[in-house]
Amino acid sequence: MRRFVFLVKFCGNSSNVFFLATRCHIVLHGFQCRYHLKSIGVSYPNWAEKSLGDCIAFICHNREVLQEFSCQPLFVQMAKIRKFICSDVCPVNENGQQEGQFIRTQKPDKCTGSWLLKDDRRRLRRGLEPKTHIQQEHVFDHYHSLNMGQIIQKPRMKQENQGDNKMRYLHIHRRLSSSVIEGNFSSYGLSGENNTGTVPLIL
Repeated sequence: MRRFVFLVKFCGNSSNVFFLATRCHIVLHGFQCRYHLKSIGVSYPNWAEKSLGDCIAFICHNREVLQEFSCQPLFVQMAKIRKFICSDVCPVNENGQQEGQFIRTQKPDKCTGSWLLKDDRRRLRRGLEPKTHIQQEHVFDHYHSLNMGQIIQKPRMKQENQGDNKMRYLHIHRRLSSSVIEGNFSSYGLSGENNTGTVPLIL
């Protein structure tokens, strides 16, 4: 099935690409939740070791859906002030494309003190004993983190849940794929255990 792409390039050498990418993911999340979609995936064509790159691509099999998404106010306003260069929605060139998945990973979070406290509270609510946590080194596959807490304002929590009231991060890991997989994506446009879709890595 044919795929289509909407490409957004972040302008300016001083632009914080992580902050701009976070805003794009949040807009995508709102759009897909509003219309009960899981059909738009995200690709980072200029992904590198130190940065996720200066552009983000949105991939979808449905041209009309992607066209409507491209008209979201963030893209219109940022293009107007020349912070974004937004492409037209056009077909993906499928010839010799390397496929991959941009996967949300929670492994780094599971090693933080706030996650361990939350896990202990969860176990206590279930009548289980808290785990004994042994401090140790962990090695993860390469990933980039988006600080969702910069933009999302969390509601006030009850006093007993203050430990959960931390900045929420979106950790993204890239994995290569040997073929195109026509699966779903999360509302943030990412793959995972239940969201198996692939996207072209270079556009």
